[in-house]
Amino acid sequence: MPDDQLMEALEEDARAQAGRILEEAREAAAASLQKAREEAEREREERLFELTGRLKQERAARLNAARTKASGLKLGVRLELVGRALDEAVKRLTSLPEQEYSRLLNGFYDELLSAWEKGLHGEAPVVYVNPADIGRLSAEGNVLPDEKVKAGVVFTSGDGRVRFENTVEARLERGRKKMVPALNEMLFNEVM
Repeated sequence: MPDDQLMEALEEDARAQAGRILEEAREAAAASLQKAREEAEREREERLFELTGRLKQERAARLNAARTKASGLKLGVRLELVGRALDEAVKRLTSLPEQEYSRLLNGFYDELLSAWEKGLHGEAPVVYVNPADIGRLSAEGNVLPDEKVKAGVVFTSGDGRVRFENTVEARLERGRKKMVPALNEMLFNEVM
């Protein structure tokens, strides 16, 4: 075989090998590109899943915070309305007709005197009433005016260490634990 033919055969073989190498390189590049796309898609899906989860958690947290705040505001409004109802009760009791109010005041005095006698045998109480109520009270002993006493009677020991109170406000405060749920149910059809 002449040299020219040998050279031509070698060149032909080299071109064929180069073609195969190029084809293999293209296939490897396409496979690498496909693998990179799949990895990118998988990573995108993972990040999207993570982000979606975080967004759901954040949304739930914000929703819970908003619900908590709304419940707090709702409770505040309800307690304000219940407080107004109790204030109105005090106002109505203190604006009773003279005879009924005097009977109420003397009833408070008698109840408090009975409790005082059971608790502190023998010691006479110092009695405090609102200055406007002194003439309405039929009481024996030391009765003193006190602007702070509203619609009721307060007994103290001589040294001031023992204090018994029987006022409309004190009674309402003692009854508040029972009255608040009852008023809430009446006003809002649900119990707190």
